[in-house]
Amino acid sequence: MVGWREIQAGVKVFARHMRNTRGDPRRLFWVLSRTLRIVSGGQVQGVLERHSVVDGLYSNYADWVLCHDTLDAEGRAVLRAQIAGFERQPLISIVVPCYNPDLGELGQMLASVCGQLYERYELCIADDASSDPAVRSFLRDHAAGDSRVKLVLRPDNGGIAACTNSALAVATGEFVAFLDQDDMLGEQALFRMAEAINRHPGAQVLYSDEDKLDDASVRHSPHFKPDWNPEWAKTTNYVLHLCVMARAAVVAAGGLDSKVDGAQDWDLLLRVAEQAGHEAIIHVPRVLYHWREGRNSTASGVYQKSGISGAQQRVIETMLARRQIPATAALELSGWRIRYSVPDPAPLVSIVIPTRDHGELLKRCTDSLFALTAYPAFELVLIDHESTERIARETIARLVRDKGVTVVPFTGAFNYAAECNLGVDRARGSIIVLMNNDVEVISPHWLDELVGHALQPGVGLVAPMLLYPDKTIQHAGVILGVNGSADRPYIGYKRGYSGIAGRAQAAQNVTALITACAAIRRDLYKLVGGMDESLAISHNDLDLCLRLLDHGYRNVWTPYTELLHHESASRGYDNSPAQQRQADEESARFRARWGDASRIDPNYNVNLAAEGQLFALAFPPRHAQS
Repeated sequence: MVGWREIQAGVKVFARHMRNTRGDPRRLFWVLSRTLRIVSGGQVQGVLERHSVVDGLYSNYADWVLCHDTLDAEGRAVLRAQIAGFERQPLISIVVPCYNPDLGELGQMLASVCGQLYERYELCIADDASSDPAVRSFLRDHAAGDSRVKLVLRPDNGGIAACTNSALAVATGEFVAFLDQDDMLGEQALFRMAEAINRHPGAQVLYSDEDKLDDASVRHSPHFKPDWNPEWAKTTNYVLHLCVMARAAVVAAGGLDSKVDGAQDWDLLLRVAEQAGHEAIIHVPRVLYHWREGRNSTASGVYQKSGISGAQQRVIETMLARRQIPATAALELSGWRIRYSVPDPAPLVSIVIPTRDHGELLKRCTDSLFALTAYPAFELVLIDHESTERIARETIARLVRDKGVTVVPFTGAFNYAAECNLGVDRARGSIIVLMNNDVEVISPHWLDELVGHALQPGVGLVAPMLLYPDKTIQHAGVILGVNGSADRPYIGYKRGYSGIAGRAQAAQNVTALITACAAIRRDLYKLVGGMDESLAISHNDLDLCLRLLDHGYRNVWTPYTELLHHESASRGYDNSPAQQRQADEESARFRARWGDASRIDPNYNVNLAAEGQLFALAFPPRHAQS
């Protein structure tokens, strides 16, 4: 049921969108059509919940900025002393495309550049034949007063990519920083980038966190980003601002492409990232960029730039073709989705289900599996841990007789890791799906989605969205090092909840996953040694995920297939002292084995709280731990 808090948030966001339409029929159509899709998709509660939750999470952002993102004279002196000690002081070219800006906002942007603590920069501004003559006069006056300013006056209007390329053409810095004409840099922006370049000599791309400026230039709506997340970056330009790239890499990539104006920065990021490699892309977890949420800014709505969805689709399709990935791109309610193709013939998938008694659950799980799964090639391997319950025994016998299911007996104390390893040993498929007997299939193409991801180069474990029977979120990945050894984000939120920046409804890399339902190539499972059987009841799945990461593979969570999970029914909620002691011992062993990797999750920003509500602000930030 929608609560009063959610209704208030819904009215607020709808009013903001309607205000931003400003009488434009195209914008009005966008708002109304999106509203209709949300209603028809049954996601109203989740969408309203997202706005109410985000408003609550960041209601104290002004206090956080004052306490943890505001410098005094002493703080500035400390940073200037650090700059003097930098072994490497690269020249950074700040590139700004300009066209008919508001002169007041343009002046604020220029002042934010002039106020940088790190002074080894040049400012390269290209004016794209602004129709207002006051713009060029303003720019000339500013350039005359600062020798670091390089001004390019284009003879005709060529669009944002062409204009940015004109500014790039006069840049001489080792690195280039991209800045929009109406936005502002934090005074530490270039210092933090130079600091990161000194820490990471091989860096080719660096990006920061950001927030927004309202009409009164008040900061709000921070975006605290994960470290480089290549799967999410395929469908969402989450990197945005501040983005700094090695100029040689930008030149080698051919600069920006005018054919994708409106998404030109995303296209450049993807092309440069392909050449740079994952290790050369550095996230600087500081709010260094203030993005103006004005009338003509994309920060105030995706409908603000005509043709942007077409440009985004071209970016994705070109990227897929360039990387030779057989897939298609589709715009879903939650954003862009990539559907990875499954080979023909489809590879055999072995679904491994450990089970003990709970016959009704097993029956519901396997009935849904065979009745709904559209994937053409799968086998079921049951690991039966001494089931004695009548319904369970009858269900297992029927599965063997009618479906040719393989049953492997397991005896002794409960050991989830050992049961999974035994099932994989007996499996014939090249893809393994580990599944609990309390999971229920509710959509036909769930396995196609998992297999499509699992077959991509560099992908380790893949898991779907799991929902409780009441359709609230049960599993959308795992964050390590929070609320103990780990916690699950978005747990208990309503179906359709999109999370901050849409992350709860976007396929992405995550550090860890649970294996209530998860797919992996059999050869990878064997490569990393399967599950650690010394972690019999807990943390065995998290340990598997970290071993995959340690071998250079990336784990993926996808929201584009949903299953129901009647959580912990297969083993029950046994909280006996012995069970609790064992779980605590395994948790301690896991943390000792993995150290910082189990404590600091690269997909969870250090500016966010490690205890309490996930994604709330950390007071203070955890930079010292990173």
